[in-house]
Amino acid sequence: MSARKIALYDFMPYGAPELLEIAQTHLTRALSVAMAGLVVVFLALLGLAFYLASRPQETSTIVVPYRELAAPPPLTDATPPPKVQVTTQVAPPAAAVPVPVPDAEAPEDQKIASQEELSASTPGVSTEGDGDIVVAPPSEDEMPKFGEYVYVEELPEAVTRVAPQYPDIAREAGVDGTVLVQALVGKDGKVHDVRVQKSIPMLDAAAIAAVKAWVFKPALSNNKPVAVWVAVPVKFSLH
Repeated sequence: MSARKIALYDFMPYGAPELLEIAQTHLTRALSVAMAGLVVVFLALLGLAFYLASRPQETSTIVVPYRELAAPPPLTDATPPPKVQVTTQVAPPAAAVPVPVPDAEAPEDQKIASQEELSASTPGVSTEGDGDIVVAPPSEDEMPKFGEYVYVEELPEAVTRVAPQYPDIAREAGVDGTVLVQALVGKDGKVHDVRVQKSIPMLDAAAIAAVKAWVFKPALSNNKPVAVWVAVPVKFSLH
């Protein structure tokens, strides 16, 4: 070995010169083998695709024997079209012969009442101003019956409320609740009659006594006070 190679080996690690000499050869060989393998795989896939494309497709065919085929229907058995019924022409009716009838008796002359007579004969309705119909309010002494509907424009409004006296027997028994009282509020705003609609037996008397002492602003109908029934709930609470 020459002195130059010995000097070069002194500065390189052990085994490196041999690896460097054969590295290029092995790299070239590995690339060639890899390329050849890729070409082989590509050709195999191409051949498989060509084989599958050229392979005949299997189809199933059902064969029916001739003896099992039915004969076609004859052309002469076609259903004839329905017959159209033609109605015979009816002769026009003959001219009617007039029959004389006796003259109808005309009713006696009737007198048509005037507007003043109609308004006078219709109680409770009058025409004022531009002809507007005004319904007259009920009489002063007339009071609606319980459950009777009365048209009002403004409902009664409580002005004076009186709290009920809780009965001792109801308090000791632990009875409480709300008693619903129907009160007849007159034109003067006072309660003229009461009816218990929702009852609690131990509290009804106290609720009636309290509602009778209430004072209302009366209901208005056509800007005039009217009597009407209203519902007044009276609540009793122990707490």
